[in-house]
Amino acid sequence: MNDLILPLYKNGFLSSEANFFFAIVLGFAFGFVLERTGFTRSQLIADTFYFKNIAVPKIMGVTVITATTWFIFFAWMGWIDLSALFTPATYVWPYLVGGLLFGVGMVMAGYCPGTAVAGLGTGKSDALVFIIGLFGGAFLYFVLYPYVQDFVSSSNLGVLKLHDLFGGNEYTSYILTVALESGIIGFLMLLQKLTNKGEK
Repeated sequence: MNDLILPLYKNGFLSSEANFFFAIVLGFAFGFVLERTGFTRSQLIADTFYFKNIAVPKIMGVTVITATTWFIFFAWMGWIDLSALFTPATYVWPYLVGGLLFGVGMVMAGYCPGTAVAGLGTGKSDALVFIIGLFGGAFLYFVLYPYVQDFVSSSNLGVLKLHDLFGGNEYTSYILTVALESGIIGFLMLLQKLTNKGEK
């Protein structure tokens, strides 16, 4: 019998049906955690962009560090094949424009897709409005795609990882990720302190 290596589905240890089942269960669990931590309140996310409350990026940053730590530990133990994990290609300008549009949408609505779905599950009407707008935007993109497809596929750098830029291996990427996330969290905490101090 072959060694049990993560990811289970990619390496043939999990059927499509079982993979789908676990995805549903984990999705509901994720939504429950979002609701219990207050992430389904639009005001919490909106306050992030005014640096009044940075709980959302702090938790996201700590989550990235924690998950990355487990990934690198599992790889070191031989329990996960990092090369089997999907990594999308890097499209510089489309990502920048898409990120800007996404950010504007978040600050206007106070939701991202995940928190909106969880919010809808608790009966929040503003989450429903956001989801309607989300599908409307997706349909608009579908209609306009023939006109923007050249831009969407432009500035393709291929699969790009941190250690490709700075040399080294996955451990280099891990160190850079922890340093980058810690720096971002520290910078946002400083901005929050200055913002709240200025309002007193």
